[in-house]
Amino acid sequence: MLNEERVKHMTKLAFYEAEGGEEDLKVGFCYKRDYIVFNIFWSAFWLTIAYAALVFILSICFMQGVWGNLSSKETIVVACSFLGIYLVLLIPYIRYAKKIYKKKHSGAYHRIKKFKDELEKLETMYEMEDHNE
Repeated sequence: MLNEERVKHMTKLAFYEAEGGEEDLKVGFCYKRDYIVFNIFWSAFWLTIAYAALVFILSICFMQGVWGNLSSKETIVVACSFLGIYLVLLIPYIRYAKKIYKKKHSGAYHRIKKFKDELEKLETMYEMEDHNE
């Protein structure tokens, strides 16, 4: 015979698994530090790619007009300014990414903990039902 409370728990658990539980499990089973460092690395990598593409496009656009008239010292100054702008973008971006991924990992960890608690309740219900039979 079906136990209505047990069915409710099973439905709740199935809904969690279908609505993002897989992503939480991927996130939650990593060490927090490893997860944050890994994702910060890839975020910084993609920021670098985007910035390099932007600099490349700007360089092509202004190649004949500006770059042709610059001396080697001026070229070094321009390159250093591009590097400085990159660092000014990168440092806050890394801090923000750290904050976001830390929050994401903590949220996933807490949802997984609730999921495990619900699984334990379900297991207890099964054990109680077995003892009553």
